[in-house]
Amino acid sequence: MKTPSKTKLNNAGKFGTTGRGFARAALSALVGVGGFLSTPAFADVLDRPFFRANSLVIVFGASDFAENGGEAPVVFDFVTLDNLSSGTEGNDLIAADGRSVNYNTQRYNPIQSGESSGWELQVNNAAFGGDFNSATPHQTLDENDSYTAFGLDDSTDMDLLGGGARASRFFVASNTAFDIYAKADNFEATGDFSGLDYSNIRYRFRYQVSGGSGANRWGQSAQDPAVGGSGVLLGQLLAPISTLALLQGAPFKVFDGGRRTARTQGSIMQHAVSFQSRYNLLGAGITGNNYDFSMGTGSVSAEITYTIYTP
Repeated sequence: MKTPSKTKLNNAGKFGTTGRGFARAALSALVGVGGFLSTPAFADVLDRPFFRANSLVIVFGASDFAENGGEAPVVFDFVTLDNLSSGTEGNDLIAADGRSVNYNTQRYNPIQSGESSGWELQVNNAAFGGDFNSATPHQTLDENDSYTAFGLDDSTDMDLLGGGARASRFFVASNTAFDIYAKADNFEATGDFSGLDYSNIRYRFRYQVSGGSGANRWGQSAQDPAVGGSGVLLGQLLAPISTLALLQGAPFKVFDGGRRTARTQGSIMQHAVSFQSRYNLLGAGITGNNYDFSMGTGSVSAEITYTIYTP
């Protein structure tokens, strides 16, 4: 009678036997090992975490003009610039067009279209009095505004307030460099202004890295996006007078960027840079930016569309 073999698991994690039949058991074990080596089997699980930040540009301002119930600040452009060649319009992931906001208040409130009122007029060189009180909405002359009585002499005149500058701004926050193109269209002139055209509206363009105060602050974590590029290309502060005639036809590059606005960790507003547009009426035969009563009454307007492009 044979003594049955026994199998046990030793501390080294190997199989061994006791009693008779050791050689046979050992041979069987070797054959098993050999078979394992000749036909390997694998059961792998692949896991590949992957993160990538697209080239993004966010533009915010107002959803519409104030008289149309516009709200601000509202992001109306969410633009991707990936895999695009230079000078190509970005892909906007928000199917809406926004409006600029009022510049003079240093706030995010929507600008007025101005269609329901005239521009504010100031009394220049009055013999006395003539103080003007501008109540909101600013940049519009309506029943909310008032003047004090004033004395006249040969130099007393009425001019558009501040040279008649129509100023507005929008904001850009980006993690990449970008260009801005502008296009002027939908020109309209009425009344005594019907003979004017795009060349009668002066155009200036500039930017401000940071500003505002309190809840209206922007740019605390921003940097100058023009570094590495050419910056403002049209309507610079000290450059010769530019008019909207230069923005007719195909979109014209007005800003050439070289790097992102975001500098350090922060919110969208803290990463944002303000871009300011300023327009003035240039009357026929009038020197400078002033309006004269001889020009009569009427209106002149145009639409400027700003679009983000790949640098």
